[in-house]
Amino acid sequence: METFSHFVLFGATGDLAHSKIYPSLFELYRMDALPKDFAFLGMALEGLSEEEFRDQVRETLKQQTEDEEKREKFITQLSYAQVDFAEPESMERAVVSHSDKVDEEKFLFYFAIPPSAFEHVSRCVENFQDKYCDCQIRVVVEKPFGEDLESAKHLNNTLREFLYEEQIFRMDHYLGKETVQNILALRFGNSLFEPLLNNRFVEKIELDLIEEEGIGERAGYFDGTGIIKDVLQNHILQVLSLLMMEPPVQIKSNFIRDEKHKFLASLEDIDLDAVRLGQYGSDSEGTLNSYQEEGDVSEDSQTETFVSMKLGVKNMRWDGVPVYVRTGKRLDEKKTEIRITFHPSFQYFVNKEEQCNPEPNVLVIEIQPNEEVYYTVNAKFPGEGMCIQPVKLHFTYQESFNVPIQDAYTRLLKDAIEGDQTLFIRSDEIEAAWKYVKPILEAKERGELKPQIYTAGRTIEEVETELR
Repeated sequence: METFSHFVLFGATGDLAHSKIYPSLFELYRMDALPKDFAFLGMALEGLSEEEFRDQVRETLKQQTEDEEKREKFITQLSYAQVDFAEPESMERAVVSHSDKVDEEKFLFYFAIPPSAFEHVSRCVENFQDKYCDCQIRVVVEKPFGEDLESAKHLNNTLREFLYEEQIFRMDHYLGKETVQNILALRFGNSLFEPLLNNRFVEKIELDLIEEEGIGERAGYFDGTGIIKDVLQNHILQVLSLLMMEPPVQIKSNFIRDEKHKFLASLEDIDLDAVRLGQYGSDSEGTLNSYQEEGDVSEDSQTETFVSMKLGVKNMRWDGVPVYVRTGKRLDEKKTEIRITFHPSFQYFVNKEEQCNPEPNVLVIEIQPNEEVYYTVNAKFPGEGMCIQPVKLHFTYQESFNVPIQDAYTRLLKDAIEGDQTLFIRSDEIEAAWKYVKPILEAKERGELKPQIYTAGRTIEEVETELR
């Protein structure tokens, strides 16, 4: 794998650039993890001078570090050009003017732009490559990749007209989270768990990804997207793929992505009767806006902010094991948690006359807010009699390793620069995920599935009860 040192950012003045990309690049700089000849060019429509652009980045990074000397050295490496993406020549001129030997360089083009602009900017990059065919190119594309199956296929075909699959890095920042990556280590690095993760031993799997916040300032994007496209189609299906795929031949990118695609292709057709959609209303005190009261949201919006559903998998390992997924906004807490419940065996052992509360064994992987893993086992309560109660065997990253957890974007940007595609999504995975959710989106379009209003600030169990 080769390191690409020329980082070209489309959408350099946008929220994503300032909230994620600049802090992550600076963190790599502080870690001395950027290439020695690293060069950065930001491009956007705004008419900023290079110093005005650097001032914007400086304000962003002031919140991250007090090391002014380090920050200033990093900022001096940043260049900016105003470009009109409707005129590819303006992009070409900007890149050429900031490169000494453009035909020999290795360029990483990052699309921090709305999905509607992907194809247009892709054509800009294609025109650039046609003129400078000796230069090497990688492209990082943010999610959502497409708006449905057809648009995802079209975008894949557009990129493949001038790039190989090995050059395309489809970003899902959730895969950069340390606890998500640890799913592979937990499964394949421990003989305790892997033999049990199948339909002989597992009763059910639950995955919750919930948030306290509403849509905030994202209405312009979210109201045309909804939580099915924003979270279910990518984050949730990707996490389930890592959790439930077959063991790869090697822990390398294509072998892992082969197995993820096989899992996605084995998902059972969706039972629409098992799908519940919701949209948050106000809270019981009336202090929080309902979704339709948020800025830039229409009063009759049918955009869903909550979905719960039951999934099935048609393969030998998981056939018959129900998978319950719930994701939503404006609930009572922020949490991402996987719960694997095993078939109980204690009923053959417990003294039913005792006042005891044994429970099935559960493996819990908490991704946020606490990055931890625990396994509940039943143990005898001290004293006379066989009284069994559940206890936890657990570890947290902070307690076990006592090192800072790297931000997901920091890890993924480093991987893209170095060419490691393990945590990026391949075209067949993207299309399989869109194919899976397509029936829900079509049912919504036909009006057969409509979101019901739920009370903001409730627990996820209370919201599910409201939507029944």
